[in-house]
Amino acid sequence: MSEKTIRAYPQRATRQRGGGLRLEFCGAASCIVEGLETVLEYSDEKIRIAGGGKQAQFCGADLRIDSFTPMGAVIEGMIVSVSFSDADKAC
Repeated sequence: MSEKTIRAYPQRATRQRGGGLRLEFCGAASCIVEGLETVLEYSDEKIRIAGGGKQAQFCGADLRIDSFTPMGAVIEGMIVSVSFSDADKAC
């Protein structure tokens, strides 16, 4: 079994307006997430997260959370789609 290396989450000096999730994409292969409070669903085809009263659902292939810190997370893999909803409603 190979060892997995987890990279450090990039430090940012940003202020989030109105709470919720802040997503920053780098193409279709990586997304930096700020404001993440919980992971609701996790598989290699779907990751559903919540934070600040909102939810985001990532669908694709070979999805994984590469880094997870109190600052946020980095979601990597082939991101095909992202959908959003209020936290009290499923995507």
